[in-house]
Amino acid sequence: MQIRKVLWPLYSSIYFWNIKLLFTRIYSTKMLTNSNTIFGPLTGEEKQSVRQLLTKMQELSTISPSSKRIVRQTTHNFQDQLNVTSWKCTEFLYKKDPCPLPTQARGFFTSPFDEGSAEPTILARGYNKFFNVGEVPHTCWEWIEENTRGPYELTVKENGCLILASGINDGKDLLVTSKHSIDVPHSKTGSAWVDKHLKEAGKTREEFAAFLHENNATAVFELCDDEFEEHILEYPERMRGLYLHGINRNSVELETWPSSEVAKVTEEYGFRRTDYFVFESVAEGRDFANKVRKDQMLDGRAIEGFVVRCRTNNDTSPFMFKIKYDEPYLMFREWREVTGRILAGKPWKSKYDLTMHYVAWVKTQIKKDPEAFENFKSKGIIGARKKFLEYHQSLDGRSPAEVLEEPEFMKVLLMPVATIGCGKTTLSLALSKLFGCGHIQSDDVRTKKKPSLAFNAAVLGELDTHSVVIADRNNHIPMLRESLTTAVRNNWPGCRVVALYWSHENASKAVILKKTIGRVVNRAEKHQALTPEKVPSFRKVMDGFVHSMVPLDTDSEADCLIQDVIELDPLADAMKNLRVTIDALCRMFSDLFKRPSDSDIKEALESALEYVPVARERPQQIQLATNQRKDKNRNKVAADKTKERQPKLPAFIGLVPTHLNAIKWFKDQLARNSGDDWALCRDMVANDLGGNHKHHITVAHVASVKDERKKAIYDGYVSLFKDEKLAHDLPVSCKVDYVVCDGRIMALRVSSIKVLDTTGLPECLIAGDNGRLAVTNLIPHVTLCRDGKTKPVMANKVLQEVFGPDNADEPITRPQGWAVIPVKTAFNAVLHKFVN
Repeated sequence: MQIRKVLWPLYSSIYFWNIKLLFTRIYSTKMLTNSNTIFGPLTGEEKQSVRQLLTKMQELSTISPSSKRIVRQTTHNFQDQLNVTSWKCTEFLYKKDPCPLPTQARGFFTSPFDEGSAEPTILARGYNKFFNVGEVPHTCWEWIEENTRGPYELTVKENGCLILASGINDGKDLLVTSKHSIDVPHSKTGSAWVDKHLKEAGKTREEFAAFLHENNATAVFELCDDEFEEHILEYPERMRGLYLHGINRNSVELETWPSSEVAKVTEEYGFRRTDYFVFESVAEGRDFANKVRKDQMLDGRAIEGFVVRCRTNNDTSPFMFKIKYDEPYLMFREWREVTGRILAGKPWKSKYDLTMHYVAWVKTQIKKDPEAFENFKSKGIIGARKKFLEYHQSLDGRSPAEVLEEPEFMKVLLMPVATIGCGKTTLSLALSKLFGCGHIQSDDVRTKKKPSLAFNAAVLGELDTHSVVIADRNNHIPMLRESLTTAVRNNWPGCRVVALYWSHENASKAVILKKTIGRVVNRAEKHQALTPEKVPSFRKVMDGFVHSMVPLDTDSEADCLIQDVIELDPLADAMKNLRVTIDALCRMFSDLFKRPSDSDIKEALESALEYVPVARERPQQIQLATNQRKDKNRNKVAADKTKERQPKLPAFIGLVPTHLNAIKWFKDQLARNSGDDWALCRDMVANDLGGNHKHHITVAHVASVKDERKKAIYDGYVSLFKDEKLAHDLPVSCKVDYVVCDGRIMALRVSSIKVLDTTGLPECLIAGDNGRLAVTNLIPHVTLCRDGKTKPVMANKVLQEVFGPDNADEPITRPQGWAVIPVKTAFNAVLHKFVN
């Protein structure tokens, strides 16, 4: 495969400005005007709607247990003067129709609220959540044509991060926030850029704050600064800064200024202009967007796409959607995500043909120069892409598979996501008969020990001999989906994962349960395990599955390897769902799936409905179980012999605080603080099932001795214990700066571990200057508490998610629903051996 000729000029001169096109656009398009350009104070009715909204938000954010909350709140302190509450909603619920959330605003800050609040105020407000064309039913072009009216404003979607600004304290102060916080690197960088732009325009912070306060408005910016953080598209120095994209009224309902008025504010206060175009009809706007898509550039540069503003026919409020471009933007983004997953040792997925060539190249680069990828989350993204594109021009004709020395076979995994009685086995059997797909039923995998791993192994075995395999299991929770897709992609990197998704979002649980129970009753004893006769409590079992079903979210870590979703209806009959699936598969994989005749489809379904299962172990499963038993016996004998020869080594070595009861100290913090994040931590402490253990900082673990550096640290600590008094009397001081909780495990991030006297310490235990002690964990921490299912090692993953692989000084991300709270304490600690 070769890059299309049109791409290279774009890549090599991506920021060449076409002056003629720029002026043509500015002077030839019709500007949208609106006489009501000033947002005044809220009316009495609007103030009441704010109170009603925040009452509902407060109610939803205090539901117990915290895992059921779809709204979460965090309280921030602004310059020690004012408490500010930020609100976050569960992401996937924005797509539901109707949306169950109290507000669709993303980036929503208010004054602290309770029933006694005199007059709750919206301090800053982002746009309502909007979607890409075709992403949801109400952004399909057909819906847009029938239900919206012009003018249609197309504003360039700059590629950065959201920054909000508003005037508070009667316009005396300027509040600058990121999407959900006011005291993180993104908001701080945004605030610095505000000052820089205002200074260049001869304006002050106070003037801008007063302007926004007078208009009761929030300025919506896109922060584009490659020096601070690279995204996808490149912003050279001359283009960096804050792009003013919109001005919103601080009200419950979205009201936003037209771009012509926003442009005036941009010029007045010195911000970067967001270019825009205005068209009277959908057709004109779509034709223009399609031309940019075809050219793959606008004004000589690649863009992410456009944000479109218009109104619905009933004129209730502004309607917004976005047009995002596959190439180059989404393809470039895929390369960034793929690189991140390769660096993390995780499997990856690809949509674009060129990605396979990129993967082949980047794997060799990571091996050659790993240091160049150390900070890839924020730096090096654009440089790596440019080097690849230069390399690709001189590619010697080898395929990606040849470069990677991996076989290039087309494999497809069909993964049902459903609950009992939806018809997944009937569908799977019919597809197998029609197309010869491999088919693994979880009910045929008869093992009590680690059944999920046995099921994954059976699916992998089937992929050895089939191009398409159906993993016939409910896969109704993220853990099962992640386990299966990860196993498949680790073994077959090019395998395409397709979810057969019986969505439970469009009907109530009670309706779905009634329908599926009827099917289970009708199939009687034609099942390996769950039948009314064998399991009299089958209704209760089915109820449990329906209530524990977690919707697909392909943006989440658990579901991110799923590339395609075929949505099916749990209430529809088997024939309808079979035809929907066949249509989709024939469209997606025309080489693998040839459309069968109606008579063949009917015959295949009838055969599936007559199927009577016989529970048995498949040959490869029997062999797998035999091999596992042999390996286990061999390993046990070898381990026993090793134990006879070696003294007992500690499982791990930790630092145990002296004169500090960690959990008591944290309970004191809970007593003095409120807010949603603290509530999540409070629930964790109350429901701690981690067992009785000494709170400690693990400094070395026996499981890490395969790594040469970590083994040296472990051996160094073990050598200290040859003199127990020396080890115990080692004067160690520690500091803690953050608590992180994901609802399953909670840990304190340890920011400093120092020993006051390094005399006699092995060199391998001293990490740099100032007496820092070496540890094997990437992020030193104290695991405070956890639920009964989560292993302590998960604290490492949770902290790395928040602080990144470089253990950043401050959080680089705050995952939805997690608590990430700055705390401060210091304590002394002593070394302790932990022996299993």
